Amino acid sequence: SGDGGGHERRMTPEVLILSSLYDFSTDLVCLQLEKMGVPFLRLNREHLHDCGLTLNPCEPSLIVRMAERTYVIGTKLKSVWFRQPVFLRNTPAVPLPANRQLERSQWMAFLRGLSVFDHAAWMNFPAKTYLAESKPYQLYTASRCGFEVPTTLATNDAQQIRDKFQDSAIIKSLDTVLLLEGEDCLFTYTTLGRTSEISDNEANEAPFLAQELLKQKTDLRVTLIGDTAFAVKILSKGSGIEGDWRVLPRDELHYEDVELSAELRHYCGNLALLLGLSFAAIDLIETPEKIYFIEVNPTGEWGWINGESRPIDATIASWLADPPVRTER
Repeated sequence: SGDGGGHERRMTPEVLILSSLYDFSTDLVCLQLEKMGVPFLRLNREHLHDCGLTLNPCEPSLIVRMAERTYVIGTKLKSVWFRQPVFLRNTPAVPLPANRQLERSQWMAFLRGLSVFDHAAWMNFPAKTYLAESKPYQLYTASRCGFEVPTTLATNDAQQIRDKFQDSAIIKSLDTVLLLEGEDCLFTYTTLGRTSEISDNEANEAPFLAQELLKQKTDLRVTLIGDTAFAVKILSKGSGIEGDWRVLPRDELHYEDVELSAELRHYCGNLALLLGLSFAAIDLIETPEKIYFIEVNPTGEWGWINGESRPIDATIASWLADPPVRTER
């Protein structure tokens, strides 16, 4: 937690940060807020049980007691940074004891309950995050904004895939997959599959996304904070990367700043507006013919591209300290 430099026993934060103990991006923003002298409180989900938290939903107010300090959150709260998925997705390999299941579900419900502070500016509001995390819905919304979107099916019907994609298709999960097996955390990547090799039995087990293969591609990442956009090309050895760039070692990747066209900036801004997002990590693909929308992550990572030419941490901190006038949700 942080208090922006004060040492009073009873404090009134202007910024509330809901995050994780191991979130490096949150660390960067907290350092910026401390430099700016902005009073803030960071709550990490791993340590919630070490605090005394009392939410009065009808005032609304939140009292947080930790160690020798008490934080009182109410009408002076300017902004909330919600660095969380709305629901925990990591599925343990062995069943959790009943008390751990109860703890996880109730703390996440408590965090969602902080939506009562809707007078504050959110990055991003939980209900908006929930909807924006739906890949079919974000693809639908992107197409409404004017983006080119690859032909995509969400299905568990192998025959439909074979009919739609004659040779090969990109296969990806319909939702983020985080599986725990022993000490290992398993994550799924985007893969290229021959449609003739996708069996009915494999497809029937669970729905997934099958998407048109885009050749000679270069990946673009657009990080949008309010009206400010930072865009990079993701390259390896000076060229675009076939397949999922995330499987390459980090030291083999290079990020090149790019200036978005006025049209693309408009599409990105309109997408964030329709999804109700003040922060969005938008993935695009550039081919020799056109630029396609791939997906948007409302709680996406950006620490790996943060730097002098892309001061994402300072931009987020400035937004939280002095957010725009709230519009109706």
